[in-house]
Amino acid sequence: MSENRKDPFYQQWWFIILIIILAVGIIENAFDDSDQAKMERADAITAAFQEEAVKEKIVENKPKPDVIAEHLIKKRFGFTKEEKENTMISAEYEDGVVEVIIVANKVLTAKTLKQASLTTAFDYMQSMKSRPDVNQANFIVQAPLTDPFGNVKTEDVMIVLMSRDTLDKVNFEYFKVGNFSKVSDSYWEHPTLTVK
Repeated sequence: MSENRKDPFYQQWWFIILIIILAVGIIENAFDDSDQAKMERADAITAAFQEEAVKEKIVENKPKPDVIAEHLIKKRFGFTKEEKENTMISAEYEDGVVEVIIVANKVLTAKTLKQASLTTAFDYMQSMKSRPDVNQANFIVQAPLTDPFGNVKTEDVMIVLMSRDTLDKVNFEYFKVGNFSKVSDSYWEHPTLTVK
């Protein structure tokens, strides 16, 4: 009589094997998901680091504003190759402020010096506008001036300072260089340049 008695289904061999197979499948699936998730996270972190490295490399390879300014001014200011090479006194970039100081050693007239200075200031400021790392651009022109006693001394003849806010406001496509005195954060010219 005891031989005819059947065990409940949950004690049958086929049910136990089914449960073991399901358990193995669930555990394996859980490990697969976690491995896949780990791989995806690792790939995302790697991609982020690679993207940051590329950005840093681009910034490293991109010339600083002072280098760009120096190249631009040497290209635009002066008439002869020698004048163009000797025109830069300094070009510095620090904490978002770029400043160039140039000298016009051979000046024909006050009018030509003023026009050359304003035109170069235009090119310089337009170039600095395109640089988001520039918060302020300073442009200083010096020239030899003769006092009433005949003594020659190199002095500042024009200073133009523009902040990032001002640079962003200027539409250089239609800007007239004569308006630097109106729109610059600071503009000064030597009385010698004030040509009537």
